[in-house]
Amino acid sequence: MFFQRQGEVADRPHLNLPSGTYEEEHGLEGFYGAVSHLYHEKPPTSWTDLRRSPFQWAPIEEQRADFLKPQCFQPPSDGSQKDFFQGGECWFFNDEIRLWWHRFSVASSVFFRNADASELYFCHDGKARLESVYGEIALEKGDYVLIPKGVTYRWALDDQAMALLRIENLKSHFQRPDTALMGQHALYSEHEIEGPLLKKGGESGSTVRVQSEFEISEIEYAHDVRDLKGWVGNLYPYKLNISKISPALSSKAHLPPSVNSTFVAQDFVVCSFLPRPLEEPEGALKVPFFHSNIDYDEVILYHEGDFFSRDHMEAGCISFHPRGVHHGPHPKALKNQSAKTRTDEVAVMIDTRNPLRATAYARKREIREYWKSWRPS
Repeated sequence: MFFQRQGEVADRPHLNLPSGTYEEEHGLEGFYGAVSHLYHEKPPTSWTDLRRSPFQWAPIEEQRADFLKPQCFQPPSDGSQKDFFQGGECWFFNDEIRLWWHRFSVASSVFFRNADASELYFCHDGKARLESVYGEIALEKGDYVLIPKGVTYRWALDDQAMALLRIENLKSHFQRPDTALMGQHALYSEHEIEGPLLKKGGESGSTVRVQSEFEISEIEYAHDVRDLKGWVGNLYPYKLNISKISPALSSKAHLPPSVNSTFVAQDFVVCSFLPRPLEEPEGALKVPFFHSNIDYDEVILYHEGDFFSRDHMEAGCISFHPRGVHHGPHPKALKNQSAKTRTDEVAVMIDTRNPLRATAYARKREIREYWKSWRPS
């Protein structure tokens, strides 16, 4: 990330701190990685109580498919009277990643801090504000929001239900992809990234739920944890709207989906699919080629648009294609591809190096006959 400075900060780290402040160094990889310095009005250790939280995530239970097959799931539509914590369900997981679906319509006054994982959110629906110690970010449909490990934050709602995909990166940190010969401004550049605006909180106290080893503890403060006079560094939450991304194109040959990687991690990638012109030569393949993901599992959230290569796919559906069984364009898409000149779909794909396991939550929403959609009509 690029360097940012907001509010009152020291001359340099640990030297001439702003009057009446306490410096916190927030860094990754034991401070060998990205780092920022935050200048609080109260020491971060000035808690009044620490305890096990009465809220705990529900146990994550694997539920296998009855046989190897392409799979598809409908997300829950009802988030009424649930907050961020109550409305969260883990759908897929392995040792490196956990994929959550959060549907909620009630704001929580409680903050969250994830000590297990850096997190990437994708806003499928709704509007909200990320309120963090670094400041605020306005969230709307189509936004990615990257939250580094250890950031304290919560979601403030704008009077409507939220639908968020949450990706926990358990073994590494999110990075921008190497765009090599395409140059540093390919796909997206720093100009498309929006960081937080510093905003102090004025509440009389704060409760912070901290996740460590997947258990939740609570820290109680007699002041608002958003008490910063300033911060400086290259580690902070930021957002990137999917519409700002420029898809990689070829006028001649259908490119592999990995060319549109938006974020990369140690053992998985996050890709963005966007409207684009299709390949031009007569006889060119205009739909995804058949493949069996032999070294990766694949999850796709279909966000909006006309999903050309997937018949009867609705916005909000999530497909899961495990390695070892082929998938690709549905028969109707393959037959009608010559009539199309461009795609009109927006989707988010997560490819994982190690096998994913679906949970009991996901199985409740499975479209069990999805695999039959490839059979000739």
